[in-house]
Amino acid sequence: MAEKQKRSKSHYVQNNKRQKRQGKYRLGLEELKSSKKGIIATANFLDYGCRREVFSLLDDFCGVEEKPVVEGGDEEVDDEIAKEIAGMKAEKKRFQIVDTTLNNMMFIAVMDDSIEVCQLVHKILATLREKKERKTRFTQRLLPVSHTCYASIDDIKKTALTMLKDQFYTKTPKTFGIFFKSRNNSSIQRDEVIKAVATVATDDTTFADFNKVHLDNPEYAIMINVVKTAAMMAVVKDFKLLCKYNIDELTKSYASKKAEEAAAKENVVSTDAVDDENNLPKGEEVVSEEKADSVVEPAKEVEA
Repeated sequence: MAEKQKRSKSHYVQNNKRQKRQGKYRLGLEELKSSKKGIIATANFLDYGCRREVFSLLDDFCGVEEKPVVEGGDEEVDDEIAKEIAGMKAEKKRFQIVDTTLNNMMFIAVMDDSIEVCQLVHKILATLREKKERKTRFTQRLLPVSHTCYASIDDIKKTALTMLKDQFYTKTPKTFGIFFKSRNNSSIQRDEVIKAVATVATDDTTFADFNKVHLDNPEYAIMINVVKTAAMMAVVKDFKLLCKYNIDELTKSYASKKAEEAAAKENVVSTDAVDDENNLPKGEEVVSEEKADSVVEPAKEVEA
């Protein structure tokens, strides 16, 4: 019998990539055509590093509260541990990756209905700005998504109507700006989407007729991100104050200040080291080259 040929490593690598594209291990992009909420994370150049950092931030700001220590016999402790394990198994995943098939971009679906995505992302960025620290290296932007739909003008208008009711259905004047971004989609035009959403936001029959567009510093920012056939939308606050939700721009000044402080400390340490080398015991003087030459020249004249 003929021996079976051993398959090369590339065969398994390509098969694994094909299974991931088909959505075997992750949610597919088709899931976003129905209404979902989540977070868009863009990476500088390393997707896995960005994914690790984003989940670390979510754990820090959405961590589970510590339970009190159970005091008692071994049987009571074992029962409490068994109940906790059963509860962890029954608990659904709060966050799940959606495969967008795009490099340097991922969508993290929020499965927990009790989490307000816009408030969560705003809290993360506001805390980073307040504490003047950067907890990420590969993550560039964090954009909340409160509503998703199919990428068409009609569906975007319907979704915008339901989304803006909570923010704009009041009698107080508001300024807003519409920010649009499209990836891997050429069937929908930017101007058409902005015009359609703007007519919804300033509709006299639904919202206040004095909502005005203000792109420089809007009170509310309507973000629309189109990825292939899915449209992701959200209404956020402090869009300009938080540098358009860009972590790089938000923490750039803090990083440069830290680098300057570190360089200044190194200069101080180097100058202190030079001063220590120049210090001599008491009674000894440092003879300069000019004094040494002046001492040697008269000696030569005497010999002559």
